[in-house]
Amino acid sequence: MPLTREIDIKASRYRRLPSGKAVFLARMADDTIDAIYVRSASGKVARVFAPAPTPGSKIRTIAFFVPAPDERHVALTIGENGSENNALYVLDLKTGKLIDGPIPGARFQAISWWPDSRRFVYPRLRDTDTDSGRADAALYAGQQVYAHTIGTDWRTDPVVFGHAMPSSADIPESDFPEVDIHADAGLAFGRHSAGVAQEFGLYVAPLEALGRPLVPWRRLFGADAGYGVPRTAGTEPVAVLNDRIYLTKLAGKGAIHSIELGNPQQPVVQFADPNSVVIGLVPAADGLYLQVQEGLRQRLLRLVPGDHKPSTIRLPFDGQFDLVQGDVRIDGVLLRDRSWTARSRFWAIRDGVVSETTIVPVPPDGIELSAEEVDVPSADGTRVPLSIVYPRGWDRAQPLPFLLTGYAAYGINMRPTFNDNLLPIYRDGIGYAVCHARGGGELGDEWHRAAMKATKHLSWEDFIACAEWLVANGYTRSDRLVAEGASAGGMLVGRAMTERPDLFAGVHLAFGLLNPMRAESQANGAPNIAEVGSIADPDEARWIYDMDTYLHVQQGVAYPAVLFTHGWNDARTPFWMSAKTAARLQAASTSGKPVLMNIDYEGGHQITSGTQSNVSGTKAVIRAFFRRVLLGAQ
Repeated sequence: MPLTREIDIKASRYRRLPSGKAVFLARMADDTIDAIYVRSASGKVARVFAPAPTPGSKIRTIAFFVPAPDERHVALTIGENGSENNALYVLDLKTGKLIDGPIPGARFQAISWWPDSRRFVYPRLRDTDTDSGRADAALYAGQQVYAHTIGTDWRTDPVVFGHAMPSSADIPESDFPEVDIHADAGLAFGRHSAGVAQEFGLYVAPLEALGRPLVPWRRLFGADAGYGVPRTAGTEPVAVLNDRIYLTKLAGKGAIHSIELGNPQQPVVQFADPNSVVIGLVPAADGLYLQVQEGLRQRLLRLVPGDHKPSTIRLPFDGQFDLVQGDVRIDGVLLRDRSWTARSRFWAIRDGVVSETTIVPVPPDGIELSAEEVDVPSADGTRVPLSIVYPRGWDRAQPLPFLLTGYAAYGINMRPTFNDNLLPIYRDGIGYAVCHARGGGELGDEWHRAAMKATKHLSWEDFIACAEWLVANGYTRSDRLVAEGASAGGMLVGRAMTERPDLFAGVHLAFGLLNPMRAESQANGAPNIAEVGSIADPDEARWIYDMDTYLHVQQGVAYPAVLFTHGWNDARTPFWMSAKTAARLQAASTSGKPVLMNIDYEGGHQITSGTQSNVSGTKAVIRAFFRRVLLGAQ
């Protein structure tokens, strides 16, 4: 059966507007790259803009976008060949033309508009003349937040927040600064965090003062206060309602606190539940919506300022969901459900009423599946959640070929998914399992911190335990099990492979962090110190060595078949990490099984970062690898 095209509209790439319109980023059936679309209040969808290739035929893709309050202008960034060396532009939705830009050095989505829709704030790298292939460990140091007026020269944009602003000069130069404009409250909030760390320090200033040469920032608290941003779609770091600011406290299971600007040292606990992990905070005109998780099941709560406790919104599905970014000008929220066995749908919630909202037609699921959630004992006795999906009607007496994956880093939650990437696997009679290993965010901040730095080894011990459990309980056999890990998940799966090469028939490592002992010398190294540690510290260097797949490949070991996939222009995990690990495995392994590598020369850190033809080609290579290893197909 041929590979199918998928129209996958993610909640994180969809923005509602007060008029009833919406702007979103998607790759429709005829698109070779992602394009900006507008959905009218009546539901009509129209394509507005997609960047053309450069004169030198480099592929240009949109990284992110932020609509202005006037619903006509959109700030967006465009990168070349997946490099993430983005430039910032302003798009006129009415004409479909770019009317401002390029502004170089804009790598992050932290753009916030003034209510006049003519000005916005944005973070910019200190050195804007960067090459995507440059290994500059100080690339992100010295970032500042600037204010830009449409039509002016970006070189004259004034600094409004960061180390270079005297009123916020105590921010470490290596931190990432951002500014959020809350026009309804007349305030601007300045945040800073240490690279990939979730915790942030917070400043506040009157919005009217944001354009002054000296912005009167006032420090509310530092990153050590423990407030941060859960890694879920739609969640806001700071919400303002009725003269109070609402924040997520990360420690333990998490909680929602509110503080008065005049007395930030006296927070009020608005929500805390020892049985629920707080993973989302979304403001709306009718209150705050909270996303909480109990085990692997999620609930939606609504908190109205003044009420003693939040109310529960009953949803028409049982499982997990992604929230679309909220808007204090709009009542209610929009969410996208997530399931292992059915395609995702969007649901609008307003006044407690839940109704399905069709963005584009949702095709039939095309297959019947069954899903299980189990807890697996790891080596130290900790119970690790394991999600298992397989074709309905499977004869349990016959072990299935299985694909096992995981991530286990940055507090990111591995969410249920059903899409056209997995359909060919299920149609081939292959099962799919996700190990929710420590280091991820499935069970809250404690779960994340349980496998960081010195204890990172627990994540691949959890993964090995999940693989062993699948084999011991008759779901599969070692000669019918493939492991897959992407990015930081490559570290997880790579180290599971080097520890237990006998446990897997094959391994797929996609743009993996395979050589972290060398990562700190690269552009994305310093921001990751908060997660993995620094090689400059002897103790932390030993931890990082323990995480290094390349350095744990041993001569004369029978390793499984391995496929490496990577984008040539990857700015986060350089392609050479895959290349050198592949070469080392080819020289070391005695199994005779293939070690293969697929490079997308127009791609970056995601398989989907290149053109559709390259994406389809990479997906076809991956599927062929799975079929060859698990089914013996030629």
